[in-house]
Amino acid sequence: MRKWAIFSVIYFSCVVAIMNQFKVPPVMGILMGQFHVDTVVAGLLMSLFSVTGIILAFPGAAFLKRIGAKRSGMVALGCIVLGCVVGALSPGPSNLMAGRVIEGIGLALIGVIAPAVVAMIFDRDEVGLPMGILATWFPVGSAIAFNISHPIVQAFGSWKASWWFGGALALIAFILFDIVVSVPQRGKAGYGHRGRSVSYSEGLKNPKIWLLGLTFFFTILGGLGFLTWAPKYFMDVFGMNMGTANFTASIGFMWSAPGGIIAGIMFNKIKGNKDIIIVICAVLATLAYTPGFLVSLQYMYVLLAAIGLVTGYLCGTIWAMVPGIMTFPAFIPLGMSVIALMQGLSNFLAAPLWGYFVDGNNWTKAVMPTAVIQILGVICAIAFVRTKRYGHRYF
Repeated sequence: MRKWAIFSVIYFSCVVAIMNQFKVPPVMGILMGQFHVDTVVAGLLMSLFSVTGIILAFPGAAFLKRIGAKRSGMVALGCIVLGCVVGALSPGPSNLMAGRVIEGIGLALIGVIAPAVVAMIFDRDEVGLPMGILATWFPVGSAIAFNISHPIVQAFGSWKASWWFGGALALIAFILFDIVVSVPQRGKAGYGHRGRSVSYSEGLKNPKIWLLGLTFFFTILGGLGFLTWAPKYFMDVFGMNMGTANFTASIGFMWSAPGGIIAGIMFNKIKGNKDIIIVICAVLATLAYTPGFLVSLQYMYVLLAAIGLVTGYLCGTIWAMVPGIMTFPAFIPLGMSVIALMQGLSNFLAAPLWGYFVDGNNWTKAVMPTAVIQILGVICAIAFVRTKRYGHRYF
């Protein structure tokens, strides 16, 4: 039960981090009106959160190794609290962007720390389920953000209320992290700062982790691009009000939770080589994400459910595969850093890139680029399967 208590706090912290990332899309229209910015700049308010995820992906692994999981997690959550305060006190877009970068430091660190700690406290034969559940942090946090932002803004009359609320949640997570989280003694060797000294350059030579990361980047990019702009799309095309549009878009995130859990359960049950699962996920992502801006309202709810299930299953499977790909336990945080890097790149590019595609409410212009990007994901997935496992395993 101790490991599940630790997992619960880690999961809550991750959900809070994602809630803070996705508090922008529900109020995108309000921010564009108040700061008089176009869709590309508004997209940057979302994607700047991910800049530090790109920059700190690998330093995050070194940070974890140097000061340990507990301190790293508290630093991450402290950055989110600080970034929320800076954003809430911002008089203009530049200050708000600065706050988003600070918040992004927290997400960058927690994105490496959380799965690495889960890999430390659970055995390899049981890690599939917790990794599958952990993979739902992104959709669960996103869905919550999409549904509570509008009521909070309405209740307090300002978009800044979402920033204060997010900061308060991050502070609670910070306190819980301090009280509950600790890495068992067996998890310290080879993972934390007390472990055996290993060369990270050796871990970076593993081609399969890079191909897995690239598959994740391309396959998830189209889904993020669509879901980020979905609330505005639903308001412009289907005439929904802000609350209804936010809730409808959140359906895509809600269905990701069962998708991640199913992935975790199936991952533990499948014996032998599991690489082919990634190709299946990439193909399904292509079929689900590509028609987002073409489907009528009548079928949109079915499509959103499909998007959610595919996204959850994809993320859960990828996170669960990392420990089995890396050749030495101490390389697992490094493998998580590669995935975090690709996640940061997708988060950074999705909002402004799709903002460019749909500028002027030309929503269908995003369909063809989405298809091309998703097909690149399928190609990377096939390359991942065809690449032999690297080096000798030390498990």
